[in-house]
Amino acid sequence: MGKANRKMNKNKKKKGQEMQSAMVQKLREELGMLFAEEKYSDVINKLAELVQAGDYDPEMLYAGAYSYFMIGDYERSASMVENVLNFAPGHLAARILLARICILEDRTDDSLAIFDFVLEHGEGQLTQEQREDMEDILDYYGRNEADHLKAGFPHVAAFLGLTPAVVPQAAAIPAEPAAPVVPQNVSQETPVVAGAPMDEPVKAEEKAAEDVEAEIQAVLNKDASLCDKVRLLQAFAGGHFTAGEYAAAAKLLEAALTIDGKNANVIRNLAVLAKRMGKTDKALALAAKLPQTDFLLLDFLLQK
Repeated sequence: MGKANRKMNKNKKKKGQEMQSAMVQKLREELGMLFAEEKYSDVINKLAELVQAGDYDPEMLYAGAYSYFMIGDYERSASMVENVLNFAPGHLAARILLARICILEDRTDDSLAIFDFVLEHGEGQLTQEQREDMEDILDYYGRNEADHLKAGFPHVAAFLGLTPAVVPQAAAIPAEPAAPVVPQNVSQETPVVAGAPMDEPVKAEEKAAEDVEAEIQAVLNKDASLCDKVRLLQAFAGGHFTAGEYAAAAKLLEAALTIDGKNANVIRNLAVLAKRMGKTDKALALAAKLPQTDFLLLDFLLQK
């Protein structure tokens, strides 16, 4: 191919990319206007156009999740929230929405666990509106289940003024998913605990392993249904995932899988985790086990 042809093709490709970008931006603006006008069914339809255009902006996905919530489709709303958190683990509004869904589905402890996690890792990032919404939702439990909150959800209890303030975690929820930091000459298979001193990796790993085993046993010994135990194991796994503790998260998800080996949410989360750990082949194999093809998941797993 001659130089002139290569230049022509390059210019054509660049122009195509610019047109694609302009179209995506226009769709985002239209979706934003529909969302502001509370036209939730139209938001969902517009989001479908965005996804077809290859755009998976977390804010747009969240608008879709919220819209499904507002029209009463809680199952699709929860599924969309999971997609938001796959792309942006630090999306607090999505976690709060998931907690609201749990309450409506009579999964109170799951909801409280999510609120407790948000307050533990991201209270300083909450907007005033989000704080007020959480206060409105949690006030009932503060008045009627104070002892339960103090025993199992210390950050919620502190937020409601039932106990002294809890010392916040040093590490907040990351705004974007981060790849594990692997030092030179260490295999990708070797788990690296975020924030651990490099001269004490074994101690940090052993401590994380002990914590995970305790968490698993606490859930398994809990007087709850198997379905609720799976949800709690995933909630704990989510905490380790956002902290960059992928090996710990994997153990919790694998424990959930021993309870329900065909749970699509667990399999999907394990696939995302495998991708983050650099195991793309394993991630794709897990995705193939899902009862239905998930294009958002596959798109994420195939990213270089």
